[in-house]
Order: sequence, then C-alpha cells, then structure tokens
Amino acid sequence: MSEIHKCEGIVLKKVNYGDSSVIITFFTDEFGKITALKKGARSPRSKTGNILDYLNVVQIVFYSKQTRDVQLISQASLLKHFTVIKNDLEKYKYALAVIELLERFSVEEEKHERLYKGTVRILELMDKTASLPLLLFTKYFVFFLKEIGYEITLAECAKCGAPITKAPIGYNFETGALCEKCMQSQPLDFIFTQELYELFKALRTKDSSVDYSEFRLKKLTAFFEKFLMYTHTEFKGLRSLKFY
Repeated sequence: MSEIHKCEGIVLKKVNYGDSSVIITFFTDEFGKITALKKGARSPRSKTGNILDYLNVVQIVFYSKQTRDVQLISQASLLKHFTVIKNDLEKYKYALAVIELLERFSVEEEKHERLYKGTVRILELMDKTASLPLLLFTKYFVFFLKEIGYEITLAECAKCGAPITKAPIGYNFETGALCEKCMQSQPLDFIFTQELYELFKALRTKDSSVDYSEFRLKKLTAFFEKFLMYTHTEFKGLRSLKFY
C-alpha cells in the first residue's frame, strides 16, 4: 500500500522516461535523497515540466511504496529557482558542482536536514551576493565533507600525535595530517603551505583577513576532490568543474 508524503526538495538530476515522463532525483528535507517519476512532465500541456528543473527547490507530493525504488509524484510547486545563477556561467558551474556532490555522495532515503538547509543556503548566497562563487563553493565543500563524515582536520599529527600549529603540513590520504618532522619520512599526497593552512582554517570560520585568491581556492578544491577519489575509487572527480 502506498503512503502519501509532502516535502521540500532540490532537483539534482533528470532523466527522460517514455514518451513524456521524467524520472527525477531530489535531495529532500524530510527523506534525504529520493528518486521519483512525474508522468506527463514533458507534455506541452504540463504545468510542472519547467518546475522540475535542475537546481530548483520545489515542494512535492508523492506516493511512496517500500517495494519500489522509484516513487510517483502527484503534485509539484516551485519554491526557489535561482535566476541569477542560471544566467551566470561561473555561478552555474559551481552550483552544479554542489548538486553533483549531493547526487553522488548522499545516501538514498537518509534524512539529513542540516545538509539540506546548508545546501539551500549556499545556493541562495550564490544567487543573491557578489561573493566569488568559487569561494562559496570551497566553503560548501568543507561543510559537505564534515556532514557526510569525512571531515578533514589538521589539528594534530597522525603519526606522533603532536599538536600542529604551523605549516608546512603534509597530508597522506590513508593516515591524515603530518607535522613538519614526520612528513619527512612519510609518503605525501598533499602539502599545506602556510598560506593554504591559513586559508583552510579561515574557511571553517568567518575570517575575512585571509587572501582568498582564486589560485589557492582551486588548490584546496582539487585537494578535496582527490581526497574523495581516494576514499571512493569509482569517483573520478567533479564533471561540472571540467565541463564548464
């Protein structure tokens, strides 16, 4: 027997199905990531086709059945559609990278309200502020890794246990952060210079005195990508950042 649910969700992915229907992946506030079918969404007379577009935040009513992987949408209404992002290629690239992370690494039907709210918030900031979209995305990446259980910390050396207070800091994907002394005898996947170390700390706070240069931000996002590629060997990096 089907249950009727009503929730908010971010549209992460769309796949055409049949002659006029669409299968959509959402990240929702109440149910985490779900996949659902909207019959007739591509029909010229459909009132919901444009509503169920990438990045849109929508309210949906759907019929849920535990015996099927794809649920059935009965109603959909638009809550937010981020017009500025969709008309700015740079903002659009990093907004797509945000939903790509969610689509790839969030767990099916696992509620994560804090991650949902944080994602909507970063999309709102990308849409409404003049802040560098790369900076907002890098801040989101730090937040995202923490929320999915892969928080990167540089507080102490993974080998000797000594507190780390300055760079250079080595990082090994298998063991973690390494102090200047221990990094000399260990294989390294990344090295934090003092500038990158200060930037990494600032991204976790609201320190505005740090140099948020595009070069350094890209170095950090590349490090986060490689970290996820190590922990999930089937992941080959964010397509959005390569395509646009």
